[in-house]
Amino acid sequence: MTDLLTEGKLILFLSRLNPSSEVMEQAKNLLKDKSRPVDYFRLLKLALSNEVAPILYKNLNGLNVIPDDVRDRFRNAYLHTIKNNILNSREMVNVLTLLRNKSIEAVPLKGSFASDVVFGNLGYYPAIDIDILVKPSDIRLSEDILSGAGYTKNIGISEDDLLSSHYHFIYQKGGHTVEVHWNLVKRYFDIPPDFWWEDMRKIEHEGIEATMLSIERYIMYLVFRLFDHGFRPLKFFVLISETVNKYSKEIDWDKLFLFSKEYRMERLVSFTLKLLNNMFDTKIPDDIIERRTAGYNVFKKLIVKGLFQDVKRPHLRMLLYTFLLDSPFDLTKVISKRFFPNAGELRLRYGLPESSKKIYAYYVLNPLLVLLKKNKA
Repeated sequence: MTDLLTEGKLILFLSRLNPSSEVMEQAKNLLKDKSRPVDYFRLLKLALSNEVAPILYKNLNGLNVIPDDVRDRFRNAYLHTIKNNILNSREMVNVLTLLRNKSIEAVPLKGSFASDVVFGNLGYYPAIDIDILVKPSDIRLSEDILSGAGYTKNIGISEDDLLSSHYHFIYQKGGHTVEVHWNLVKRYFDIPPDFWWEDMRKIEHEGIEATMLSIERYIMYLVFRLFDHGFRPLKFFVLISETVNKYSKEIDWDKLFLFSKEYRMERLVSFTLKLLNNMFDTKIPDDIIERRTAGYNVFKKLIVKGLFQDVKRPHLRMLLYTFLLDSPFDLTKVISKRFFPNAGELRLRYGLPESSKKIYAYYVLNPLLVLLKKNKA
């Protein structure tokens, strides 16, 4: 990470729940280095865009070397996150309770739940949506329950297309958005929905008994989510890192890689864990760190650079990241589907109704649109 600007280095040093004294000293030296003065506006901007300003506030506040007005702006980000996460957490508990009262088991996935359970503080990990996993057989009843609670499904396209080519429905009410997942991967990997429900854990959370994914499956889900979002923003890395740190003594690494190999994620999981150790000193076993990944340094440089600069065509970077799939066959299959998707995927990608005849034109033009489109397709 030596080619990063000072602000990028500081963010990587301080986006940790419990940075070591050595890391804190390195950060302090960077902040005091008069030969390379810190651009605090840039530091704040990058922290906000990567959604790590709250956890930076925790660590910057302990250094006592930054200007008061800068500290106040980081503090505001932290307080804003607490406020939003409290509201998010209350509504999440309400949704889980409504579903449970109708005998539907729902699994909270991240957001305010992760901020509380993994980070131990509602202010450190910003929540946007309420993400839950339900069994495919419970999708329809879940919709009825949410509709009865005032939620409206956000959909303008075929439900059959979503069910066949996607992995969640979106429901909205006021300032709350609930994503109801029936699977936790799409497009790049083929994992049956039943896989996620094995070896579930139970914890007490906010006065209810909450169901959690097994730690190995949760790591696989988080790695996929990071990959599916093109390795951005940094908060996704931080969540995986702190999850691994918190449960490092409980993780069955052999089981994790058995699952990863079975479902063609072994190379991606191995690469991501190695990268986390490189970025944050995450507690990864030595044998994983020592694994060789072809192109590791190239991917690392591309990913880290992408965290701290505007990416004009993230979908083209995503095409490069598909080289992290397990085999040339997996890569070819994904790229082929990207350029020549099925009808349902095509309608989802371009927001077409099921009856639209435009699908034929989009099917012909899609290879060109994938290459030219400026935002993520």
